[in-house]
Amino acid sequence: MKIGFIGVGIIASHMVEGFCGLNKAHEFYLSPRNTERAACLAGKYRNVTVCGHNQEVVDSADLVFITLLPKDCLEVISGLRFRSEQDVINVTASVTLSDIGAAAGPVRSLSHIVPLPFISARTGPIAAYPESGLLKELLSPLGTVVFMRNMDEMRAAQAITSLMSPFYEILHRMVLFAESQGMQTAEATAYTTSFFRALCGHAMDFKEGSLHELAMEMTPGGLNELAYKTLTASGAIDQWGAVLGPIIEKIGVMSSLNSSS
Repeated sequence: MKIGFIGVGIIASHMVEGFCGLNKAHEFYLSPRNTERAACLAGKYRNVTVCGHNQEVVDSADLVFITLLPKDCLEVISGLRFRSEQDVINVTASVTLSDIGAAAGPVRSLSHIVPLPFISARTGPIAAYPESGLLKELLSPLGTVVFMRNMDEMRAAQAITSLMSPFYEILHRMVLFAESQGMQTAEATAYTTSFFRALCGHAMDFKEGSLHELAMEMTPGGLNELAYKTLTASGAIDQWGAVLGPIIEKIGVMSSLNSSS
């Protein structure tokens, strides 16, 4: 398949890396908006071409990913001529599919996905809407495709992704604590990351009830109970869910601003 990228930012670069690691006969056409990243990918992979301008990307591709900054997205797209037999997949956060469709004009299919940096290693979730055979076939080799029923669910998935930075900071604090107890940084990091990876794997395999039930499987008077009660009493655990409300609101505001601009 001939695949184009309008915009070559961090996520687009991770996507190209993930695709190229599959050894499939895809051809990639990149816009020149980020010269350094695009040139790096073209130098690394023989099936990657940097085009002279965005319209050349559209003309060369059967399927086009829109991976632009929200503030630039609609203006750039409205200046391009898409074909009615093309598939367009929006990756730009806070820009609605209806606005993308109005700017791009008639295309064969229009969809929205939320990929994450792990896509370069072909792991992790990829939220997608609407459900289609095209998205399943194209994206399944790159991670776990989770189809959403509507854009409200897509925004919820997007909000959850905002917890990456806080999660990494928690790991960092665990490493700092281990260092304060005499562990070396390398072994503290290895232990902490392996521990949380195993926790997530166990949670994914848990089929007997809700994750809350899994959290309650702790020895009375034990260490996990002490940690759970202390964090709950301080409100720290509640904040992880509470912060998603403002995130959802911000996504909505950004969508409205981009739509009216």
